[in-house]
Amino acid sequence: MKHLLRLTVSLITLTASAALTLPAWHAHFYASSCLLAGIALTCITSIFSLQYTLQQRPQKRIEHSIVAPKDRETIRNRALLNHVPVPLLFRTIDGTLHTANRSARQLFGTEGHLLNPPDTLLSAIEAQPPSPNGKILRLVSNITGTSRLYTLSLSTGNHVGGITHYIALTDIEAGLNAAEAQALRDMLHILSHEIMNSLTPIVSLSATAEELFAEPYSPETQTLMANAVSTVKRRAEGLDRFVQGYRNLARLPAPQLKPLNLGRLLQETAKIFEARWQGRVSLEVSLPVILTTIQLDQAQMEQALLNILNNAAEATLERVEPRVHLSAKATSHSACIYIQDNGNGIPPEQEEMIFHPFVSLKDNGNGIGLTLARQIILGHGGSLTLDKENCFGNWITTFKISF
Repeated sequence: MKHLLRLTVSLITLTASAALTLPAWHAHFYASSCLLAGIALTCITSIFSLQYTLQQRPQKRIEHSIVAPKDRETIRNRALLNHVPVPLLFRTIDGTLHTANRSARQLFGTEGHLLNPPDTLLSAIEAQPPSPNGKILRLVSNITGTSRLYTLSLSTGNHVGGITHYIALTDIEAGLNAAEAQALRDMLHILSHEIMNSLTPIVSLSATAEELFAEPYSPETQTLMANAVSTVKRRAEGLDRFVQGYRNLARLPAPQLKPLNLGRLLQETAKIFEARWQGRVSLEVSLPVILTTIQLDQAQMEQALLNILNNAAEATLERVEPRVHLSAKATSHSACIYIQDNGNGIPPEQEEMIFHPFVSLKDNGNGIGLTLARQIILGHGGSLTLDKENCFGNWITTFKISF
């Protein structure tokens, strides 16, 4: 503003001086003409000086954004996606897979679509029906060559913008390694504990029997030997049951899924239960109100339900009227099976342990039943939990199976 005012005054003065100099000279006012000419020259000098000063000053460039608000949002979203550590992909109508952020580009070594996507990735995306085990896959980075384990999350794009699926790959290698190491330590601890509990008395009684054989025969010696051998036999049978239970748990095959009516599953399981517990434990069955068909392996699910039902029945044997309740509820999106009993319940401090392998609340239990049932249900994509919200009336303990 100051420089503008100075320039304006200089221009006005220059104009006036130039206009008056020549008339004053013709009127023989020579002194005045020289003075006016000097003023004009001074104004010209001032203008050039001001122009030079302005040219030397650093100018602030004001650039108006030419990016539209919609484009700015796109740039911002792209920057946010690039900072997400999870590789993100999307699939278009023509079936090609495209990387959506920097993590995906680094994993697959491409800036656009995947020319040769891994077969494991395509199989996991196209698996029908979706399986929890099918959503875990191992991928090798095309940049570093390292192999990592990922879990796949898939959602549909409904063809909006030509996109049919959105895919996220979460790296679970580190977490899974830590969990496997902890599980291995726990398993070795349990195995060593159970095996030593059986082997220690077997070794001791075998040594006792050997000493008794070396002594002269007598009825008393024969009785002691018979007791020692009988105890060895009983402990060996217990160890065999333990090993067989572990084998059944470790060799659980993948479920053969077929459409199965939920009500029929409950009825068939109830028949098997009644064959064992009829006259000792009463079983009440409540079928789902609506006809429900889900993808299940009938043989495996019957085994899982019977394991839970048998545990429930054994928990009620001390009751005057032992009762077990088997029921199911279903909606258009989910299905639940409930197994309830009026037994003594589970102590709060042991609620977190009942699904651990080889942990049993029964004196003669091997701790396999609930663990095997849970593994079967997890293999079907479901969950088995201890449900405290549905313990009402005479029902003390409730197990809930959700699909």
